[in-house]
Amino acid sequence: MKCLTRWRVTDDKAVLFVCLHGAGMSRVAAAYFEQSAPAGWCAVSAGLEPAESLSPTASRLLSGTSAVAFLDLAPPRAISAVSHPERVIALRNPAIQFELEGAEMWDLDHAEGEPQRDEIRARVDALVRTLARDRMAIN
Repeated sequence: MKCLTRWRVTDDKAVLFVCLHGAGMSRVAAAYFEQSAPAGWCAVSAGLEPAESLSPTASRLLSGTSAVAFLDLAPPRAISAVSHPERVIALRNPAIQFELEGAEMWDLDHAEGEPQRDEIRARVDALVRTLARDRMAIN
C-alpha cells in the first residue's frame, strides 16, 4: 500500500492504529511507532467515527517526549481512507469499547492520562521489536 504519513508517501507496510475517533489513542500509538519503526514499516491512524480535529489530549500526552515530533496533526481520517494495511490494531480502554473485525485488539488497562500513554508506548515498543525480529528472520 502507499503509506501516507505526515512526512512522506511510501510503499512501506503500514500498521493502522484505530481508536473510536482517530484523534487520541491511535495518534499517540502512531507517533510512537513512527519514532522507532523498523525499516519498511510506517504508521497511520484512523477512527471508526472520525472526530473533526486532533484531540488536545494527544498533544498534551506527547509534549515533552521525543515522539511529539511524529504526531500527525492532520484531521482524523476514516478507516476507509486507508487501503490495505498490513496490520490493523484497535485501541480500546475501559471507557471506550467497540468491535473491529479482523483487528488485533489492544485492550488498555488505563482509561486516560500518562498511565495510558505509557501503556501504549510499551505495547508499541513490543510491536516494533516483533516486527524487527520477524524481518531479521526472513533475511
